[in-house]
Amino acid sequence: MLYVRRLKRFLHVGMLLVLAVLLASCGPAEVETPEPTEPPEPTSAEEAKPTEEAAEPTGEPIVFGMVAPMTGDAADYGNQLETGVRMAIEEINAAGGIDGRPVDLKICDDKCDPYEGSMCAQRMANDKEIFAVIGHVCSSCTLAGGPIYEEAGLTAMTVSSTNPEITQKGWEHVFRTIAHDGLQGPLMAEFAIEELGATNLAIMYANHDYGKGLLDATLPAVPDLGGEVVAVETYAPGVDKDFSAQLTKIAQAEPEALLLLTDYAEGGMISKQRLAAGLEDIPVVASAGNQHQQFIDLGGDGAEGTFVTAYFDPERPDPQIQEFVDKYTAEYDHMPSEQAGYGYEAPYIFKQAIEKGATPETLHQILHDVSYDGLTGVTEFDENNDVSGKGQHILIVEDGEFTSYTP
Repeated sequence: MLYVRRLKRFLHVGMLLVLAVLLASCGPAEVETPEPTEPPEPTSAEEAKPTEEAAEPTGEPIVFGMVAPMTGDAADYGNQLETGVRMAIEEINAAGGIDGRPVDLKICDDKCDPYEGSMCAQRMANDKEIFAVIGHVCSSCTLAGGPIYEEAGLTAMTVSSTNPEITQKGWEHVFRTIAHDGLQGPLMAEFAIEELGATNLAIMYANHDYGKGLLDATLPAVPDLGGEVVAVETYAPGVDKDFSAQLTKIAQAEPEALLLLTDYAEGGMISKQRLAAGLEDIPVVASAGNQHQQFIDLGGDGAEGTFVTAYFDPERPDPQIQEFVDKYTAEYDHMPSEQAGYGYEAPYIFKQAIEKGATPETLHQILHDVSYDGLTGVTEFDENNDVSGKGQHILIVEDGEFTSYTP
């Protein structure tokens, strides 16, 4: 089977899993920090590193907006995104800016809430300084903000929202740089069935667009892989803290593995509470939203041994990744997650388009000419403004840390 061949190739060779098919109130905190040309293809972060000859950028700043959850249960998503974005902006400015102009950043906190997301999107659209937007993180917020960006003609690029519907709305100004859930859900099922030997699977999912998108992709894949879903339970994100009732039902179904289609806060609490529900001996496979230290801190012993599907593996032995990780950990004293890695790429992607002559009005067109070779692979956009060819990885929690899984 195609998924199996790709998973085995990643697991046994240690290479990037390549997939050919397409996978948050709010007063922004402002941080002070031509003619079209055709640069060599492709460009990467290497070309923007500071040199002794780099002139200090001057003139009117190029302002990027960033919309993400900076407070609330999902705040680490936004905090990690901000650190990655800022690192890139600092590098770009140290190397002379974009076409000699400095880059600034304005942030709006959408709390991972669709209403707040729409308010942030409107604020960004009303701000004439904003060249383009990086965000949102949460799929529900991107889906809420999408129509606003589209009407305003403002380009928004999410590096983290994975619900497949985002790029199926016909929006010309909303882009995505990460693989969608239609790819991750089947991979989770495949790993549980083919690698762990679990036939009967239970699923716990978040009742929002991220969790439901993953569920819709996972359910049909299980029987195709020779497995059976014996229990499906859900919860209200940001509301529910006690999951004993759901976990008791799951235990009664006697599953051989538990799939968590969750964000890191609830995922960690579920992992801890499963021990009291009699599910301590079954393997857990968690979605990429759980690749945050809070999952481990909240889960305690219940998080140990959890397998996590991830879009970014900071341990991958790639020189570009390791250089980024070394600099990131030295500056922020923690490992970067998916949001930091993909967020780091976003200013460079916009930079390449601007250097190709993009204006705020034409950016959505010029992005289709971009080929950015970065930490997560080559970013190129298809006719739906989605990315293809981005990989996924399997991590495991060992001794309280995420590490690359080796079978």
